Amino acid sequence: MDEASIRNTIARFADSATRNDHEMFRTVWDDEGEFVIGQAPHGQRAAGVEDIVAMLGRLREGKDFFVQFAIPGVINIDGDEATTRTLCHEAARGSGPSYYRNHCVAFDRLRRSDDGWVFTNRSFQYLWLDTSPFTGDAFPLFPDSVGALTQ
Repeated sequence: MDEASIRNTIARFADSATRNDHEMFRTVWDDEGEFVIGQAPHGQRAAGVEDIVAMLGRLREGKDFFVQFAIPGVINIDGDEATTRTLCHEAARGSGPSYYRNHCVAFDRLRRSDDGWVFTNRSFQYLWLDTSPFTGDAFPLFPDSVGALTQ
């Protein structure tokens, strides 16, 4: 049950980041959490849930397309704490000459909360980063799958 709940937290992170859902994104973090993305010169860091959610807003600002795919890997549970490694792929395009694709490993620390597992620390280490232009069309996301089927 704990492993399934941790995988759900990882999935909610990817889903809320892709949909730019700040309220859901907030629910996967401990109030004192820390989020570190990448290495210099491409690195960013946020501490505390409000700063982390604000960083998501800054990262998503002006993007006409963003998606994250997350593949949970090894999960180690020790009582009310856990560590994981998650393989991620992200792609984004902004309005103008702003492109971003990467493969990374997320090194995670989580704790059990009253509402499930939350990240206390999430650190993305780039394996590959590409900021060169790519082609394709971006389409708006429907609010839910029913809308996608009926429109």
